[in-house]
Amino acid sequence: MLETAQARMTLHERCDLVLAFARVLYVNGQATEQTKSATERLAQALDLRTRLMPRWGELQLVADDTHATFAQAEADPVGVEMDRVASTTRAIEDVASGRLAPDAAMKTIGDISRSPAAPTRAR
Repeated sequence: MLETAQARMTLHERCDLVLAFARVLYVNGQATEQTKSATERLAQALDLRTRLMPRWGELQLVADDTHATFAQAEADPVGVEMDRVASTTRAIEDVASGRLAPDAAMKTIGDISRSPAAPTRAR
């Protein structure tokens, strides 16, 4: 099933998907190295070799294929929303295990990125 979905997605679409997941992790407080590691796992599941380069205010993704695809997204890591991070991490595992089709994962990450922030506790 995963291979069929990958075949329907272009290289550009797969790179956009990896970058979308990386952005949600990065802007919601995931540590940089953990963001890179999680997106590498997703890229591998999508049959990509990528390099994520986080910088303040942006993420750059380079896919190592014969044509070296490059993608970039604005990403200001200004908040911590660990529920979104946890949901994104679970979605990556679902893609990697075949429980979530890559072509459906873009909707999933969009839903996660728009989910309401967890309420803060009163002290």
